[in-house]
Amino acid sequence: MSNKETTEVSEKNHHVKVFLPKKLVECLPKCPALPKERLRWNTNEEIASYLITFEKHEEWLSGSPKTRPQNGSLILYNRKKVKYRKDGYCWKKRRDGKTTREDHMKLKVKGMECLYGCYVHSSIVPTFHRRCYWLLQNPDIVLVHYLNVPALEDCAKLCGPILCSINSDRKEWLKWSKDELVSQLKPMFHGIKWTCSSANGTTEFSIEQLVQQVLESHQAKPPPRTHACLCSAGLGQCSTSGSPASQRPPPENPGIWSPLS
Repeated sequence: MSNKETTEVSEKNHHVKVFLPKKLVECLPKCPALPKERLRWNTNEEIASYLITFEKHEEWLSGSPKTRPQNGSLILYNRKKVKYRKDGYCWKKRRDGKTTREDHMKLKVKGMECLYGCYVHSSIVPTFHRRCYWLLQNPDIVLVHYLNVPALEDCAKLCGPILCSINSDRKEWLKWSKDELVSQLKPMFHGIKWTCSSANGTTEFSIEQLVQQVLESHQAKPPPRTHACLCSAGLGQCSTSGSPASQRPPPENPGIWSPLS
């Protein structure tokens, strides 16, 4: 990229020269403020505008990592100063169980490839995401967005969006205590309201109630009954001429959780 095709933007504190396409600088509006919260994803144009304008607004940069930022949070970091990924949330891991599973992609603005995105999602509530963006020409400044996007259309029965997005993985839920799960989920569902409809009307549903119900449904299941144990318990017939107890329909699984109605 030649100097004739670029405009220079300097970061005052670190004297870093950032070269951006002239067309990009000219067509994107300067943002007067960085919103602290947005309950939707930003457009590529909006992301680029924040990252271009930041150098005139030093106060936008957060000097320390936030612990479990609530749903909708928009935060700007300098990656050289802040370890922003240590945010207190449990993110989905790769198969090795050690590293976080990340999706990477380059994004275009006005037909020009100028942004880089890094996406992760919660291992507890898959609809809760953290998306990090930076300019390809200035990777040090990172815009981080936390957002929960419940998949309402995928649910046949609803007791609010939270019931659709909880993780059915028993092992993941049982890693945590009730208090730990509540502390993880509360900020994830900030700004999202839901109710449970029943014959008695509509009632509110709390995070604490949800966690308690899911933990109860995920409790360790009893070992499967064998022919021998059924006979010893008087629940089956040991006669060789009859049908073996193992061929009888299994009892209803008490561990399957269903939405409230």
